[in-house]
Amino acid sequence: MAQLQKGSPGIFPAVEEATERLDEQHIFTTKTLGFLLHPHIPAPSVTAKIADVGTATGIWLLDVAKTLPPTCAFTGFDATPSSFPPPGSYPPNVSFQIQDMYSPFPEDKLGTYDIVTVRFVSSGTPRADWTRVVKNLTTLLKPGGWLQWINSCNFALYSSVPGTSRAACQEIYNGLDSFRAGKDVVIGLMMREGRNMRRDKIWKGLGLVHVHEDVFSTDRLQEPRLQLRDKGTRNIMDCFLGCLESLVGVQGSDWTKERIERLKADAMREIDTGVYHTLDQVCIVGRKDGGA
Repeated sequence: MAQLQKGSPGIFPAVEEATERLDEQHIFTTKTLGFLLHPHIPAPSVTAKIADVGTATGIWLLDVAKTLPPTCAFTGFDATPSSFPPPGSYPPNVSFQIQDMYSPFPEDKLGTYDIVTVRFVSSGTPRADWTRVVKNLTTLLKPGGWLQWINSCNFALYSSVPGTSRAACQEIYNGLDSFRAGKDVVIGLMMREGRNMRRDKIWKGLGLVHVHEDVFSTDRLQEPRLQLRDKGTRNIMDCFLGCLESLVGVQGSDWTKERIERLKADAMREIDTGVYHTLDQVCIVGRKDGGA
């Protein structure tokens, strides 16, 4: 998750996240999905331009760059440069720029990209805001270019050993209610889907064609070496705790540093006993009409 609703003032506080955790999340997600670019997206040309919005450490962008010719160009956009890799640590055909995904992109970027991707940029986005962002991102695409959006939802907790407690992990998740209280939330890590969200209708209504949505459960990945149940659950609890830390001192909030530290210790002990989580990983792709 590169950003939690950054750029949408007044909805959710921005949360800076540890680069190591973001990179670990990328590994888990890529293994779960089985791809960096959805199979519906044609193989990029040797001169393709690819943008990653909410790029954070740039790990997705750099992984894709390794698979394509050096004649391709890659741009990572994020609202804050705090997680950008240091200059000189990435190839010359990769660049990083500060950009809020809710704000208009620079004129020289409009209509220039073959592929635009977005990953884990929202904790719980209302339909109207999501529509506005998707519309803004399509301005980057050439006619015939592809948009790919990856996000998570439907968090759930499970026990693997009888008689173990999930109370602390559940209390942490329940504490995020204010992050998912927006009207008509359509996508995001902290939401639970109670019905068909009709996300594809938003994309089609904005002129995108060949729209397709896949949903993968993290249970799909059965690779003991990765220790997804253990490491992945610790990873997401750290993410949730970081969000709760942003509520410390907020008027009307009963979250304190002491409460968070206590819950963190208790949650890690629960995970030690075999408590684990699942998530749905949602991938939506669509093509800007026009082009060859």
